[in-house]
Amino acid sequence: MRITLRLRLGNLKIKVTMRSLSFLEILDSKLEPHGLVSEIVDMEKPLPPQLSDAEVLVNGTSRIDSTIVNASPDLKLIHQAGIGYDNIDVPYCTAKSIYVANVPLANSTSVAEHTLFLMILLAKNTQSSGRSVAKRRNPRSMGIELYGKTLLVVGLGASGIEVARRAKAFGMNVISVTKDPVSAKPGRERSFFADEVKDPAALHECIPRADFVSLHVPLNDETRGLIDEKALALMKPSAYLVNVARAPVVDRDAIYSCLSERKIAGAAFDVFWEEPADAEDRLLQLDNFVLTPHVAGWTKESVEAIAGVIASNIARVSEGKSPLTLVNTELLAR
Repeated sequence: MRITLRLRLGNLKIKVTMRSLSFLEILDSKLEPHGLVSEIVDMEKPLPPQLSDAEVLVNGTSRIDSTIVNASPDLKLIHQAGIGYDNIDVPYCTAKSIYVANVPLANSTSVAEHTLFLMILLAKNTQSSGRSVAKRRNPRSMGIELYGKTLLVVGLGASGIEVARRAKAFGMNVISVTKDPVSAKPGRERSFFADEVKDPAALHECIPRADFVSLHVPLNDETRGLIDEKALALMKPSAYLVNVARAPVVDRDAIYSCLSERKIAGAAFDVFWEEPADAEDRLLQLDNFVLTPHVAGWTKESVEAIAGVIASNIARVSEGKSPLTLVNTELLAR
């Protein structure tokens, strides 16, 4: 059951669309010094009527489109509880002079650790081994080591850099494709913990070299379907794909065909096209596909940091200031 917690900070009416009570409690504690009043409302009912008096909306995975915005005429701030804001209609919010903010750095360590966890899960063939144990059989196939393998990090943002850092500690060769690699000035490549940093145009050149491909890009028009049939066909038959970004960065039909036909060794996602995922989805029936429920960035430490950023930005808006992590920065020029 999804819930919304209504909060009050000064004269601002704050509502939060999240599934996690623990997050709500932590955010509550961060806002408490400002005179907080909270109330839980029923998320099984239509969302727009319940947000009609909201001035601040802290959002999880809900789609915030013009319908929501138009139903909430007093909205001043929509704050995404994470780095990705592809589920928010930012241009429409900008047209309505509504701030949109995100949390770009707070969960990068958590996401990076989860990425390595998924890589190890795939490398050690844990999914297949677990089934063998359940059937009281010895595993049919051996795992592999990460040491000496090549990792392709697609997107060297906050989490991508942290993944590269940890992969080097495992003795991996790390290559990356990332937008605007010219920012990696001569002599600075080591700051990205990658042995090579290339332009996105080099993606198809790099994929055949990789034993693991890990995705760390935002979802937008440039990245939607980035890993398509052509890209998957370039992967080694022994290679693995890890996606902790957004599911639509990968073509859904293409990855299913690729895995079901054993064209690559396996894939592990922390994101799905519909969340929560349908347990009957055909991808989930494959023994070489692993799914975790969008928890890569969800640890006690990261949630504390995320709530802190959100609380700080809400306080700033209550004082007539703009959020520090503003997405639609064009509003500052108005």
